[in-house]
Amino acid sequence: MRELLSTVPNQITAVRLALIPVLWVLAWLQMPLYVALGIIVALVSDVLDGVIARRLNQASEAGSRFDSLADNLLLPSSAIWLYILRPEVFREHPWLMSSALGLYALAILVGLVKFRRFANLHLYSSRIASVPLYIFLIHALLAQHYQPLLLYIGMGMFIVSSTERLLLLLSSADVTPHMGSVLLAWRARSRDR
Repeated sequence: MRELLSTVPNQITAVRLALIPVLWVLAWLQMPLYVALGIIVALVSDVLDGVIARRLNQASEAGSRFDSLADNLLLPSSAIWLYILRPEVFREHPWLMSSALGLYALAILVGLVKFRRFANLHLYSSRIASVPLYIFLIHALLAQHYQPLLLYIGMGMFIVSSTERLLLLLSSADVTPHMGSVLLAWRARSRDR
């Protein structure tokens, strides 16, 4: 663990990971403003760790797995915090929320069963989907009411991203952190044949 935390990008990821239990407490204490601020810090750290890893030439497989672990703990936690703090989102959109979260959980489960680990796919669609998803989440926690349009955009893109992740996991013999997209992975596979 000491070796993993010897690089700046992994230290930033560790901060994001350490922030999760703090945000759980804040959610249970019904403090949506502080949860939103914590999520903003997590979002910034998620962007920074990758940028700094590439700039300092400190990108590594272990760092990528560590980043994915933090992401895969933060995302479901954020959904539960939203349920705790803004339950009306789930009450008013049960099919959308259960479909999106179920698809995400299925992709995680397929990765765990097939590859016996979190399959850390850093897909372009996931990066793109995270922007409206975080905007929706932060807005919903800061405002008295959530915006359905932000919910539809964020969850729609999240469903597309989770579907792409599931397709890659089901169709690949092995996964690497930077497959990019299902199209790039399939193109690379056809070139290798």
